[in-house]
Amino acid sequence: MTLLVISLIRTAWLSDDAYITFRTADNVIHGYGLVWNTAERVQTFTHPLWLALITPAFAATGEVYYTAIVLSMVVTLAAVAVLARRLAATPWNLVVCLAALLSSKAFIDFSTSGLENPLTHLLLFVFVWLWWDEPDGVRRMRRLSFVACLCLLNRLDLAPLVAPAIAWEMWRLGPRRALRPVLVGFAPLLAWEVFSTWYYGTPLPNTAYAKLNTVLAADVRLRHGVEYLLRTLEGDPVTLPVIAASLVAIPLSRYRRDWPLLIGIALFGAYVLRIGGDWMMGRFLTPAFALALALLARAPWTQTRRPALATAAALVVVGLFATWEPAILSGYGYSFANNLVHGRRTQKPMDNETKTFLRGVMDERRYYYEATGLLKTFRANPRPNYEWSVEGMRLRDGGGHVVVHINIGMLGYFGGPRVHVIDLLGLGDPLLARIPGGNPDSPMGHFPRALPAGYVDTIETGNNHLADPDLAAYYDRLHVVNAGPLWSGQRLSTLVQFLAGRYDDLLARYVSRASTRKR
Repeated sequence: MTLLVISLIRTAWLSDDAYITFRTADNVIHGYGLVWNTAERVQTFTHPLWLALITPAFAATGEVYYTAIVLSMVVTLAAVAVLARRLAATPWNLVVCLAALLSSKAFIDFSTSGLENPLTHLLLFVFVWLWWDEPDGVRRMRRLSFVACLCLLNRLDLAPLVAPAIAWEMWRLGPRRALRPVLVGFAPLLAWEVFSTWYYGTPLPNTAYAKLNTVLAADVRLRHGVEYLLRTLEGDPVTLPVIAASLVAIPLSRYRRDWPLLIGIALFGAYVLRIGGDWMMGRFLTPAFALALALLARAPWTQTRRPALATAAALVVVGLFATWEPAILSGYGYSFANNLVHGRRTQKPMDNETKTFLRGVMDERRYYYEATGLLKTFRANPRPNYEWSVEGMRLRDGGGHVVVHINIGMLGYFGGPRVHVIDLLGLGDPLLARIPGGNPDSPMGHFPRALPAGYVDTIETGNNHLADPDLAAYYDRLHVVNAGPLWSGQRLSTLVQFLAGRYDDLLARYVSRASTRKR
């Protein structure tokens, strides 16, 4: 555990994407509501449960940087405590698991970062603990459903990991007996979906529409997904092999009970491939890694000293074959500075850029660590001292602004509530998220949109100046849903028609004309 604490301190950092959630938390604390731009209700966060955890912590401490890092570390240590005390069959199993997580760049990188991964790891470990140790019956069904519900509240796309186990447990218990405990267990998720649909006008986060509503065909996404896995193998050679090792981690005596966990890992892998992977190397793989690690914690072939030490040593050695810097050795010097640090712009060799961005996938911690790493920020002002945070502070000092940007996290957070950020990627913008974006070469999750004529004037003045008549008509209805009085009859009626697809033709005609003009 001491080695893990040291590793977390040496590698702790925050990502720009985390500040998207931080801005919403800050708006909640200051009474603006669950919003990102204060003028409209848009869900830019993908993890309601993580937001619910960090918001009171920020309110209590009055700052976000150290709070987010410390909270992430505490949750990570809690997850490893569950692994050690409740999942590991023997101390030797635990040695193998600790060697794996210390050598996994993905696990170490996203055990901080300000994103929801630490809470995901904890919840998945608890889910497996209940799966193994909770006696059969209605209470087991209810508890498993509740923890699975928390997983989905933390991130909806964890569904492939836990759905097979829940479905199998319902079948074993009997659908009629299982229905009530499942409904009770998933009640918080159902309540959130009802609230989200009413408050934001959509059951899914705005980011889901922005990232899935693209011009990329299925084969292009699959190609990106393969590149994502290859990039992970190059920079993080432990994570994927550990996931694959879960296939032989279950003893034959328990295979009849535990096979749904393996199906969950397989389905999640297929999901990652189908969506094209992610922009951040390894981030989407840590949930499957955590579930695989839980299975390895009771693998029969590592329950004695010699095979366990040999396996642990092999994991460490494989980790040392990382293309640039092994996770177990990573620390203060692991960074790429091609941005503003301590008030000045620094440059490093182009080779460092290749290490950071390869196959369309970013080594996110390498890119941001110079500005947001825990061991780098003691003298920084603001913290982190990055070009987008500095730009945001300048916007805050200048009063209310409407700005168009493609990197919205630190800029939006440090800009404050009076700055309205139009996000060209659509993550924080309800209209642009509904317009297909990107091209076949776009990095996954980063699909820029062409700014519609008149949109900036529309946001600045509060009056509809969109040049395209169909898009203008569509925006009028959308604005009623996102900015109108929550309980007004007009808004509720418009919301129902939106959900029924009543206005889709307006948007489709605009998209068709825009595509024709582009060609």
